[in-house]
Amino acid sequence: MSSFNVETEVFRFFWNMNLEFFFSRLALRYLLTWGLEINSLRHRIALTYLLNRALKTKNLFDRLALTYVLNIGLERNSFFDRLVRAYLVKRGLETNSLFDTIARAFMHLSKRGRQKRNFFEKMAVMYLLKRCNEAVQKGLSMRGFADVLDLARVEGINLIDRNLQRISKTPRAWQTAKIAVACRAIEAFHEDDTDYFHYNAELGYWTGALEHLQQLEKEEN
Repeated sequence: MSSFNVETEVFRFFWNMNLEFFFSRLALRYLLTWGLEINSLRHRIALTYLLNRALKTKNLFDRLALTYVLNIGLERNSFFDRLVRAYLVKRGLETNSLFDTIARAFMHLSKRGRQKRNFFEKMAVMYLLKRCNEAVQKGLSMRGFADVLDLARVEGINLIDRNLQRISKTPRAWQTAKIAVACRAIEAFHEDDTDYFHYNAELGYWTGALEHLQQLEKEEN
């Protein structure tokens, strides 16, 4: 009987993957869908603080332009919209990653102990955690857990797409990815978690990743 040797690096990549960033993204997705407070000053301040805390650029005008996009947007095509848009193009600043930037800052602050946070961090995290929990409950009451699974599946698909180069180098790497993702999906299915939001999200994430791998393999053949 022939044995299959896994690609250790690929297997460890998926097996040791921490989902904290995924859950931060999911919580913020629910907040912006079901808990968005357009006219709330606290809401704007909390998101603006997270954005500016995580931005890599130190340029004041870069930060002001990106903060404008976050709080105002560029859909109205006003004079200021056109001005900011022209500045972003000139500076080569991308706005598509603002959500990920905020989610990453939210994740890092949530992980830090209360004693290690400064006053502004404590206020931002306390407010956002409360509002995210309320948004999740509202979303579940309106759409149920099927929506959680759908959102998580999309995130799982994106995981595979982001790492296609890593897992498609060799047939062994590809098969290893399938094994590792399948193991994570099985582990998520059997997880004894009374938090059904967390349970469905993790299960949907790995199921989406596995189904996408299988679909890509089918298209290739």
